[in-house]
Amino acid sequence: MDLTLDRMTVCRAARVRNIWGLPDKERPVPVVVIVDELAELFLIASRNEKDEAQAAGTALIRLAQLGAALGVFLVVAGQRVGSDLGPGVTALRAQLGGRVCHRVADPGTAEMALGDLNPDALKAAQAITPEQAGTAVLASGDGWERARSHLITEAEAETVAAEYAHLTPVLSELHVEAP
Repeated sequence: MDLTLDRMTVCRAARVRNIWGLPDKERPVPVVVIVDELAELFLIASRNEKDEAQAAGTALIRLAQLGAALGVFLVVAGQRVGSDLGPGVTALRAQLGGRVCHRVADPGTAEMALGDLNPDALKAAQAITPEQAGTAVLASGDGWERARSHLITEAEAETVAAEYAHLTPVLSELHVEAP
């Protein structure tokens, strides 16, 4: 990823370990990369798609490893992101610092999300009832906790996004044309 390489070059030149050690005026704008439906990346049909998926998976793993130090934060979403999708997804999950699990329909889904982090978090996620909409379990290597979000409609979310869209910086190195 050119973005992370450019930021690494700036850090090396300034002899700092991460962008947070740079003076404010030289610090690049932090970036949040959101990948929705991660499983779709790993569900492939042809050999060409397999190579592309593997390259994208490798780039995401590298971003998860280096991103925070470079001011690039990775948020990955998926419904059943398990080892059955291949070694790339397993390696990526291992690099993610924390996970959020909303109410799940079956124990296997909760196990995929939280099982390797904390058995108590796993039990808490399985205990979320349909009446507790917006409740989630947040887990990391440091522990877990329950959280509850304020539920809003899709229209409300779109209104808020439109209201603050002007604050989003344009980063030409991230601009990708739709196929």
